[in-house]
This record gives sequence, C-alpha cells and structure tokens, in this order.
Amino acid sequence: MTDIYNATEEQKEQARKLIKDFLQEQNTSIYKLAKMLNEAYGRSASVSNLLNKLARSSFKLTELMDIADLFGYEIKFIKKEPIEGSKDKQQ
Repeated sequence: MTDIYNATEEQKEQARKLIKDFLQEQNTSIYKLAKMLNEAYGRSASVSNLLNKLARSSFKLTELMDIADLFGYEIKFIKKEPIEGSKDKQQ
C-alpha cells in the first residue's frame, strides 16, 4: 500500500503565508475572494470553506489557478537558482 503524502507544518505555513500575502498584495480579503469566486465561476465558495482550506493548507491546484486567474496571474513552475555556497538539493 502506498503511503499518503503529508506536508510538514513548515510547508503548510509557507503555503498559508503565500496565499495571505497574495491576497494582501491584491488588496482583498477572504470575504471578497469568496464573492469573486462565486461570481466568476458560479460555485459556492463560502467564507468558512476558504478559511478552513487556508488553515489546513488544502487548496486544490485548480482552485489556486482560479484564484490566480481572477487577478490576472498564472501559476508556473520556475526552476530554483542554487544559493551560492549551498549544496544543490536536486542532485
């Protein structure tokens, strides 16, 4: 049987911070985001649902893509540049 992937608390906190910082940069809140998602995609994105997903860091990638799209962004994978003097983790 395959083990279930569990993100570390550090990864979850990074994800929460990423979303919170993005919303702050867009000068919006979870409340406004819920309304925008409902209007744009016709689905019921309740504030409590979004708050729970934020607390658990459990957004689906497609949900994040929708959020990014609302503000004119897209999600891309960008290769990390190694920090000088550190070992490259990708070896």
